[in-house]
Amino acid sequence: MSISKEQLEQSFRDKSNVELEDLVQLIEENFGFNVMLQRKDEHPTFTDKQKKRMTSVIFKDEGVLTQLQHAQKDRTDGISTYNDSEEEFAKLLNEVENDT
Repeated sequence: MSISKEQLEQSFRDKSNVELEDLVQLIEENFGFNVMLQRKDEHPTFTDKQKKRMTSVIFKDEGVLTQLQHAQKDRTDGISTYNDSEEEFAKLLNEVENDT
């Protein structure tokens, strides 16, 4: 994917300075991408759709399900392997059971 130098110059001909917003707009209009910029020093933030997709992929993994079943058994046997919150652990197990 590329644009010619002439197209680039044409896009910015009336500007003495090209702003970051101008570059984003150029990319979106010429290449059909949605561009979302984030500072390098910030932690990534995911959209709800991305979070749901990742959660779905993770909880379809047999290894993850096996680990959760083992953790549930340990918790039942009195060994805490998830965290200190019984409620959070129960919530996680319910979510997994509803997802599978």
